[in-house]
Amino acid sequence: MDIGIVIPSYNDGPFLARLFESLYTTSAGATFQPVIVDDQSDDGTRDVLRRLQASHPSLRVVDNPARITAAAMNRGIELSTADLVAILGAHTLYPDDYLATCQELLTEHPDADCSGGTIESRGGSPFGRAVAFAMSHPAGVGNARHRYPGYEGYAEGACFPVFRRAALLRTGLYDTALVRNQDDDLNYRFRKAGGRVFISHRARCVYFVRESAGALFRQYYQYGAWRLRVLRKHGEVASWRQLAPVVFYAWLCLSIVLTPMVASALRVWLWAPALAYGAMLVTTLLLSAPTLGWPSALRVPLAMATMHFAYALGFASALFRRPSA
Repeated sequence: MDIGIVIPSYNDGPFLARLFESLYTTSAGATFQPVIVDDQSDDGTRDVLRRLQASHPSLRVVDNPARITAAAMNRGIELSTADLVAILGAHTLYPDDYLATCQELLTEHPDADCSGGTIESRGGSPFGRAVAFAMSHPAGVGNARHRYPGYEGYAEGACFPVFRRAALLRTGLYDTALVRNQDDDLNYRFRKAGGRVFISHRARCVYFVRESAGALFRQYYQYGAWRLRVLRKHGEVASWRQLAPVVFYAWLCLSIVLTPMVASALRVWLWAPALAYGAMLVTTLLLSAPTLGWPSALRVPLAMATMHFAYALGFASALFRRPSA
């Protein structure tokens, strides 16, 4: 079976060389149709792409003048004629048999129109390892099963999906009005159209997290801001998990305002969610210590709180102004 490979790129030369070579270590009886859609890189990436094309004549490199990820992915999908279409990211490590395994998953589960792997989050510094733990734990990401490294089963979506092309075209392509969260929007429409997604730890990928609190904050701020755009577009919530940080911080702000106005007996109820949240952070700190060690474990509460607060703040800010890229 043919597999189209779509890889959006901007200044990703070193990552693309590693990624592209690893994909060709497996065959699974498949013919690959790789397309790299480049957002006009200016750091030498085009030289890397020319070398890759010399080694792999089937590789197509096309420009993305819009310089929006959704537009890049759409361009690659439109150029592909393969039965399956894989949407991959340059900054992720894939197992050598990733595409073969995803193809096997679709064969094993004919009711599924999309497959993919779970995510193993990885960090290099003590804070990065704390972020990786937070991104893999229910206290950090709720029921986002694709973030659980050992999960296998049906899910809301796959981070690096392999679609049956016919099902993807029935759904419609990525919304180019969304600079972020375009994958969440597509997953929502995909499920609404009857598509099912099956993911497995057998195709586990390695995702490298942000290594500083500032970078993590900016990442989740944008997630929150663009989440509101997706919510407004569809008029309903794809998963209540996505509103949990917003509801919590809205309640916290309300508690601060109301505390001087209510009887002392009622203040306990006002602050109960905050106390429960604090207890959760301490608990995850203690649970992570045996695995991470104390230098990283002590940073787990900061990582989780940064993710949740930045997301809620981004969501709130988008109520009053359009989010930026």
